[in-house]
Amino acid sequence: MGNEEKEVVLLLADISGYTKFMIASHTDRVHGQVVITELLKAVIRQVEIPLEISKLEGDAIFLYAVKEGDEASWEDVRKRIGDKMLRFFQAFEEKMAELTGSNICTCGACRNMRELKLKVLVHYGKALFYEIGKFHELSGVDVILVHRLLKNTVKEKEYVLLTEAAHRKVHILKEHDLVERQEACDDFGNVTCYLYYPSQGTLQPGKAAQKNKYGSLGYKLKTNGLKGWTALLLGLRLKKSPHFTQFPVVGEGQ
Repeated sequence: MGNEEKEVVLLLADISGYTKFMIASHTDRVHGQVVITELLKAVIRQVEIPLEISKLEGDAIFLYAVKEGDEASWEDVRKRIGDKMLRFFQAFEEKMAELTGSNICTCGACRNMRELKLKVLVHYGKALFYEIGKFHELSGVDVILVHRLLKNTVKEKEYVLLTEAAHRKVHILKEHDLVERQEACDDFGNVTCYLYYPSQGTLQPGKAAQKNKYGSLGYKLKTNGLKGWTALLLGLRLKKSPHFTQFPVVGEGQ
């Protein structure tokens, strides 16, 4: 397959507070990484066409949607992207509620996981699709720009940041109030952006995460104690305990 340039919506779903969390949880790095992994998996499970995952980038998921068809069909696509993006935040919050509700571990990582939040950056432009061996890559100025915007001046940890191109061409979240702002990006100068705070909306943890104060996994974790929690986090099963014999790793099959 030769190189091909396409119009795309580019998204970066990134966990805010990741670096600070991992440094603070250095001695508890196994639990810390499991927490990050479970939160990313919760977002990934929401990804469906027209959005596709380009790659995982540590604490971030790089996604794209190719503009195809006529304007009428694209109108439906951009609405689905906006709806799905809000669902990312809801899935993230549901998983966080599940993990914290089930948590009986006292390590630094498990105590501080609530400091983690989700942010999503959105840009509309062009990307060059190409292959290197078995790897499919995206490149171009617009790909660089959306990554540069990760280093922005927004004080809050949870938000959606759209470039002017995304706001103008894609109309994501057009039904919500957006705050216009300028962000200085290296090599790009000032970039006009629009900010939306999901916390000002109606996002609530799902019913599954509210079954009891221990969360949907709470009873089994509570009755098996700290050993059960640790084994579950590590993806192990306690062979001697009937409670865990068929119990999946957190996030599997959900």
